[in-house]
Amino acid sequence: MEALAPLLSLPIIPELGRKLCLDMGYERIGDIPQGEQENFKRLVLEAQISREEELGAFISDRSALDCWVLWQRWNICSAMTYDTEAVYESARRQSRAYSHIIYIPPMFAPPEDGFRWTNLDYQKEIDRLVRMTLYEWNLLELTLTIKSADPGPRVQEALSWLQNK
Repeated sequence: MEALAPLLSLPIIPELGRKLCLDMGYERIGDIPQGEQENFKRLVLEAQISREEELGAFISDRSALDCWVLWQRWNICSAMTYDTEAVYESARRQSRAYSHIIYIPPMFAPPEDGFRWTNLDYQKEIDRLVRMTLYEWNLLELTLTIKSADPGPRVQEALSWLQNK
């Protein structure tokens, strides 16, 4: 969706988790010790919200909604905690500011980049959690779920949808 940014004159918010992970001295999220992982996830959410609020209008590879989805996935076997409720509320509150959401579901295995998980079952889990969250937070009417697999048609699909909104 980075190809949309110049067409819409919007800044891009890059994936902030990767930078924060490196700033903490780790190459991969999986390298972060168990005791530091919850703090890392909170830092990513705080950085995302801060950047979104600073810019107001933007295109982002990740969002506060994604932070919640990843929190759920990585804490899936943990009991609900005050931290989980706080992350949920922060991410949900931030998502209310979104005017348009363009969601690209997994259509192919992401390239191995040494950082993110590329397992297809994991990608399906994340996709289900994103769709459930969009539904639960009443964001479906603000959301275009991209159907095109190729970048050019994706951009046209998004531009057409934005023009009709």
